[in-house]
Amino acid sequence: MCTKDLLHSLYRYKAWSEEALFKCLKAPAATSFPVEMEKACYWLSHINIVDQLFIARLQGKPDGFDDVVTEQRQDIIQLEEDFSRANQWFVNYTKSVTAMELSDPVAFNFKDGKPGNMTKEQILAHVLSHGLQHRGGIGTILPREILQDHKDHFTTFLKL
Repeated sequence: MCTKDLLHSLYRYKAWSEEALFKCLKAPAATSFPVEMEKACYWLSHINIVDQLFIARLQGKPDGFDDVVTEQRQDIIQLEEDFSRANQWFVNYTKSVTAMELSDPVAFNFKDGKPGNMTKEQILAHVLSHGLQHRGGIGTILPREILQDHKDHFTTFLKL
């Protein structure tokens, strides 16, 4: 399997995992834990902002964000829609990008003003690892009652 195919598979996994996570977060049990849900939504928003930033960078477009976090209270339904849209973009992108294009450099400025320069392949790897890291953190915030059926494992995805 080449890097391009692996990235496509990993982005399909990301979409699957996050869709399953949102099902857990919308389940009735979640309403019993408002403090934990608010913290989880804060981090989900951060994941999505970073996803959107790098989508814009890969497209060579302005991103429309001032920061990588927001203190604005997040609506779970809107977050789910935002994740779905971003994940679909990444799945489509990783299916169509060529192996040669993955080595193309992308110059940009981070939100702290420092310059960034990554290849498209590095950007795609960063977005995956960034989201996975924070989903793991969210898993430590939320009680078992919410996440009891959620399996965020690449191997689980591959068995489907």
